[in-house]
Amino acid sequence: MSTINFKWLEKHVFQRELSAQDRKSLRTAMRKQRFSSGDTIIMEKEQGGELYLLKSGRVDVLLDVSGEKVKLSDLGEGAQLGDMSFIDDTQASATIVAREDCEVYRITRDDLSRMFVYHQSVARDLTFSIMRNMSRNLRRMNHQSAPHLKAGSELQKA
Repeated sequence: MSTINFKWLEKHVFQRELSAQDRKSLRTAMRKQRFSSGDTIIMEKEQGGELYLLKSGRVDVLLDVSGEKVKLSDLGEGAQLGDMSFIDDTQASATIVAREDCEVYRITRDDLSRMFVYHQSVARDLTFSIMRNMSRNLRRMNHQSAPHLKAGSELQKA
């Protein structure tokens, strides 16, 4: 079995020191996976339910627009992949492709549900990490979209 780098998780996900019990719970729920450059990690429109924590490497986020793949962004270490479909149990909204060799930690929705029953602090902290990540992404998107909005045309004046 592959070892999990708990120091990395403490820094990039949990923002706290993990106890021995926390580590045991994560060892049971989390799986380390490797993807080679060019591998598809998540396919747009496939059912979600898995969260990937990008420990190393870079990925491209692609969206199918009228049959053509459009690159939305590229992400590196610390990125959370599949978080939207993980949370709302829907289809993936984009395709994630390894831009270079990647190592990820994967956890399923079912594993998180079990942690909420048996180890609430880890489940809570992982959920807060997902919410922080989604909030950062939404703020970034808002700032990127703002210059393209014409005053008064797409936003109602306050």
